[in-house]
Amino acid sequence: MPSGDAQRTWFAEMLDELKTSWSMTMLWENFADLCARMTEKRRQIRRERGIQPPETLCTRCGRISRSDSSGGSIRSALFALRNNGVITNEQFKKIDKSWMKYRKENGLDAYGQRSSKH
Repeated sequence: MPSGDAQRTWFAEMLDELKTSWSMTMLWENFADLCARMTEKRRQIRRERGIQPPETLCTRCGRISRSDSSGGSIRSALFALRNNGVITNEQFKKIDKSWMKYRKENGLDAYGQRSSKH
């Protein structure tokens, strides 16, 4: 396994799909669905390649474990779009601000799902 694959969030084939599926006019609900598909694609890639999730250390008990529970958040996808030249830094700032406002107004979590707090 190449170094860093356990920590990798965006594999090349995921980025390709993100780039081709992304639209500046995409609704947040659709973008959340796209992020969920990318999360599942990452899990599939890791399974197919035998990549173990990263090890984490519990700060309370010191136990080391592996957990692949985190998904591809909307902000993570926005950063990936910016870092891969799909959107400019200015577009990123505007879209990110819009996402934060929409998220707060609708009680959503980082993945665009209804927060349990709401």
